[in-house]
Amino acid sequence: MKIKLFYMLFAAAFTAAPIGAENAAVPAPAEDQATEIPAAEGDDDWLNTVWTQVDDMVAEEEFKLQETVTVAGVRGAEAEDNILGKLYYKGGKRYPSQDKLTKAIDTLKKALAKNPKSPAAPKQKFFIAQCYEKLGKVTDARGYYDQVAKDHPKTPFATKAQNKLSAMTATQ
Repeated sequence: MKIKLFYMLFAAAFTAAPIGAENAAVPAPAEDQATEIPAAEGDDDWLNTVWTQVDDMVAEEEFKLQETVTVAGVRGAEAEDNILGKLYYKGGKRYPSQDKLTKAIDTLKKALAKNPKSPAAPKQKFFIAQCYEKLGKVTDARGYYDQVAKDHPKTPFATKAQNKLSAMTATQ
């Protein structure tokens, strides 16, 4: 009798475990997690082109920062608050969280402040505007698109920025 009871409990535990695992696989939204960036038309293109370039540029700037910090005697990972691991998956694609977009903006702004006359400045400003646009901060995005168009008129990014400004004006 005890053996039968043991087997029944054992079987019940194994049938209940997958049900509990399904519930555990969907994490409850925590207050300290960033909210997901809503998908819009053209998000695939943005993810595959612009965000990849932004992410690469941010990684390069963070590497430069890490080299500087390491020389100062502190390792980069210990010196920087690393929130870049927070990403959201939607439809099998990696979407940047608001934290990651904000971190990208901060990193690109620091790079611009360090070297405002850099050949990468128009690209950095354009990417800052793109990140602001994804965060829904249209006024800030418009400001950076304006800077690109006015300060760097002979670059391909000036044309892109002017197109974005025109599109923003048309949607209002």
